[in-house]
Amino acid sequence: MTSRIKFNTSPLPGPSRRTVLAGLAASAVAPAAWAQAANFPNKPIRIIMPWAAGGGGDVLVRAMLPALSQRLGQAVVVDNRPGAIGTIGSLAAARSPADGYTLVYGAADSHSIAPHILKQSPYDSKKDFVAVAPIGFTPLALVVHASHPAKNFAQFLQMAKEAKEPLTFGSWGLGSSGQITMEALKQVAGINLLHVPYNGTAPLMQAQLANQINSAIVPVPVAAGHAQTGLVRMLVITARERLAGYTDIPIMKELGIAIDMGPWLGFLAPAGTPADIVAKLNAAFDAAMAEPSVKETMGKMSMVADRMSPQAYQSFYNNEYDRWGIYIRTANVKLD
Repeated sequence: MTSRIKFNTSPLPGPSRRTVLAGLAASAVAPAAWAQAANFPNKPIRIIMPWAAGGGGDVLVRAMLPALSQRLGQAVVVDNRPGAIGTIGSLAAARSPADGYTLVYGAADSHSIAPHILKQSPYDSKKDFVAVAPIGFTPLALVVHASHPAKNFAQFLQMAKEAKEPLTFGSWGLGSSGQITMEALKQVAGINLLHVPYNGTAPLMQAQLANQINSAIVPVPVAAGHAQTGLVRMLVITARERLAGYTDIPIMKELGIAIDMGPWLGFLAPAGTPADIVAKLNAAFDAAMAEPSVKETMGKMSMVADRMSPQAYQSFYNNEYDRWGIYIRTANVKLD
């Protein structure tokens, strides 16, 4: 008996209407996104500065504006929105359209520290922002009064370990990057120090000059101005290598303390900003950072430049959020 092979002549199942529509939508979005990036920018770009006008970050960003405008072919303006450890301006940026026309000057204080210490953070640093371009970091210096018995950092650490009562250190504010840097030092070096917060570096240094606190942590230029008069002594600097102009001051890692940088600075955009636009902005900032006038401004502020691709900077940004968070949780630093 001959067997017959039956062929299925019914039509093969095709894609559903929903699948077809989704595919058509995706194919339409891709060229639109490409066109958006190709035409970017076609209007002014705003950089939100979440700190007061006239501060170090504000001065630096304004020094970049001519080079940025020339590179991008559009005006670039600064919009100061200070307050609440930089979170007011940063939140405004996070809520802006993710089209590359609104950026924010980010810093360790506003994006790596504030979300960990605030009772209710207004944003999620990792989910609400994308890293665009780094500036670098601000080295900090630990200073003591000229009459302090510790002549160097090693002696200071030894005194802190042997003291019956904790030595005091001042910072420019509760929850500041200065305080958290010292909290990190306490944890890494195994010492006990008592934090005394001040409202800014000016009253902090006034207290240090009056010998009201055992030590103070401040940006290098603030320390240098007073160290030159002989009224205070710089013991150590937080940097990857000794700073030009301060080669006689050791860095922490030379003494076995794994703290090799100060608070980071850079530019961020709202999450969802197209990668091609981020790449264009990164290249523009890279070019601006190479300008002699910008280098001079950074040098006067003892800022250390750091250049990275968007991908490398995103990884760095995420890691810094985690790193500062560990120190903060261990020290149990909180703000209401």
